[in-house]
Amino acid sequence: MLPDTHRVGPDEKIRTRGGDHLAAGDEPLHFRVLGTFELTRGNRRCTPTAPKQRALLALLALHANEFVPTHRIVDQLWSRGAPRSAIAALHGYVTAVRRVLTPGWISARNSHPVLNTRPSGYVLCLEPHQLDLTRFRELAKQGQADIAAGDCVRAREKLDAALGLWRGSPLADLRETGMFDHDVTRLEKEYLELLRNRFDVLLCHGDGHLAVGDLEELCTTYPLRERFHEQLMLALCQAERRADALTAYARAYRVLSSDAGIEPGPRLRAMHQVILSGDDPFDRGHRHDRGLAGLRLAHAVSP
Repeated sequence: MLPDTHRVGPDEKIRTRGGDHLAAGDEPLHFRVLGTFELTRGNRRCTPTAPKQRALLALLALHANEFVPTHRIVDQLWSRGAPRSAIAALHGYVTAVRRVLTPGWISARNSHPVLNTRPSGYVLCLEPHQLDLTRFRELAKQGQADIAAGDCVRAREKLDAALGLWRGSPLADLRETGMFDHDVTRLEKEYLELLRNRFDVLLCHGDGHLAVGDLEELCTTYPLRERFHEQLMLALCQAERRADALTAYARAYRVLSSDAGIEPGPRLRAMHQVILSGDDPFDRGHRHDRGLAGLRLAHAVSP
């Protein structure tokens, strides 16, 4: 969670939320941030076209059901120095966005059911199913719980469903603004963590061969993440490509030493020794113990 935000407590929750307030002819709203920013009503897109309105709604969606103070919004929308008229302009953007969210809403009479005004800030009130990011995190959490329980079948289902929600780089259409660099970096870390867990589950199933191509690409894109190199070596072993696994280690060694000036860590070195000696890295422990919880080699093989 970023500074200057906090969860709306149970006593603060709005009785009428975005998914429950349906004016005549309206359909449920859905927000998507895991790709280009999108707002849909039913099957129809209604994303604001004005850049500041779209950025405002994206910011509030990233922190759905959290209080976001006005000064934080102003700082993010005008990162290069807000004009004196920023607060007045923000009020105008909020009014315009509210009319997009609930056509026919009359500001003079009714409080808005989705975008609430609070003292010195705003709260976008959404149900979990209305925001892809919330659903992604729920599925990731459930998948991790299944991993902890040793149920790699259910874990695979949950993690695959979570990955299916990603349509590309988060807020891809707003990246050039620079407003969301911190948020995007955080989301990408969550995505990579989920990928890492999913590859562990594939290895648990004995399906490492299905992950080889993706892992090779990830090792190229993120060469300093040793876990991906380790998983690639395991996947190649499951695909009966032991020589390629040794080549993958040599490549990882070169990249780590040349780019970061370090040698591979003990886990990666241990994996290399096991493969080099001709042993099976999967021959100890129970199947789900080997494949899950990060395939903890410190407990599975001797360094």
